[in-house]
Amino acid sequence: MKERELLAKKYRDFTGEDYIDIMSMPRSGSERKYFRFTGSGRNIIGAYNPVKEENEAFIGFTRHFRSLNLPVPEIYSWFPDDNCYFIQDLGDTNLFTWLERKKQTDGFDEEVMNFYRQSMEILVRFQTDATEGLDLRLCYPHKNFDRQSMIWDLNYFKYMFLKLIAAPFNEKRLEKDFNVLVDFLLEAGQGYFLYRDFQSANIMVLDNRPWFIDYQGGRMGAPQYDPASLLFDPKAHVPQEAREMLIEHYIRLFCKRTSTGESSFRKYYPGFVLVRVLQALGAFGYRGLYEQKPGFVDSIIPGVRILNNLIDSGQLNIKLPELSGILRDIPELSRFTELEQPESLKVSITSFSYMNGIPHDKVHGGGFVYDCRGLPNPGKINELRNLTGTDEPVKRFMESQGDVKDFLDDADSMVQRSVKSYIRKDYHSLLVSFGSTEGKYRSVYFAEQLAERLRSIEGIKTEVIHRDKDN
Repeated sequence: MKERELLAKKYRDFTGEDYIDIMSMPRSGSERKYFRFTGSGRNIIGAYNPVKEENEAFIGFTRHFRSLNLPVPEIYSWFPDDNCYFIQDLGDTNLFTWLERKKQTDGFDEEVMNFYRQSMEILVRFQTDATEGLDLRLCYPHKNFDRQSMIWDLNYFKYMFLKLIAAPFNEKRLEKDFNVLVDFLLEAGQGYFLYRDFQSANIMVLDNRPWFIDYQGGRMGAPQYDPASLLFDPKAHVPQEAREMLIEHYIRLFCKRTSTGESSFRKYYPGFVLVRVLQALGAFGYRGLYEQKPGFVDSIIPGVRILNNLIDSGQLNIKLPELSGILRDIPELSRFTELEQPESLKVSITSFSYMNGIPHDKVHGGGFVYDCRGLPNPGKINELRNLTGTDEPVKRFMESQGDVKDFLDDADSMVQRSVKSYIRKDYHSLLVSFGSTEGKYRSVYFAEQLAERLRSIEGIKTEVIHRDKDN
């Protein structure tokens, strides 16, 4: 992996020492790649992004924000010619993952409300304080959330969502609605810093305080867009009652700070909720339905519900007949109905050779890895050498060894405990890997045996992959 090797070299150049460990971090919807470096005394994050303009925006914005004491990561080192940089490690818990854990215990409680209030109070500072002295030349791809930017987002929704779920629509009438919506939104002005992607995955939870990342797409725009992004984030499932209380808190702060009339802010706010969620559905369609990346499809159902609730509420101050009709008809589409069906937990069980590396969980970077190399190796027995762990003589050999059943029972107990928890939490994938020296005998045997045990559990699908058995 060339990015990993590049960052490893730059880490040595930057710190003057070698790292103790380097770990690839899960990727989201962008092309950026992140790695956590463990060195002597601290962890730092190395980032590689081939888009030079995004890097320049992120570095420049970060330096500006930190000069105002806004909670964003510290820049340790930047290598512009190599498209990489090193920043402060803010941990692994963002607002989305924290909310998912809270759901299992306390739900959307007062602690969560206070965290959201803090986040929105800091948002007001991003929008006002940070606007002063901001180098607009850094903004990429546009300096403003202007007509072209809005039309891009709306076409993203049209082509990457409506087309992919086969929703029928009249192109001419839909384009007319898009232009009516954009004309209306542009009336709100472009006078404040627009974070652009102010949502739960980009707010880190560190020492019970919010920290902020991924603002390299920021530009000047209307203030209504960012609170709409946070409160109507389809992934986060903010209760409507909480949304109403939080937007009132934000409006009081923002309007007092800027001497903006509350009625003017409220007039345009529902329209920005609409355009933001339409953009989000375009992203979910592209990443989930087209690229088949896990996690994105799950947000389509709540996103459509948000839009239909907004249309039915009568809060929009404009008429969008074609768009409204399309949104109301989407839940009746067969493709949408398929998405509503609950997805079974898929348990992928892999055997592998350590000589070829450990399998990587592409969904969330987790799962179980069991090292079978401490057990007797059938490959050292002449009459078994040309067989594998799926052959009866190898199975009989394994079952004759005293430690094998205990090893399998222990692995089975741990995996089944996680399987039950994953089903309860509506998770959709789990990777279990068994590794041995050659990946032909012990690891293959255990993968097959565990799969056989798991097949009796309702609500899951199992697949067995022998990655190196035939190499």
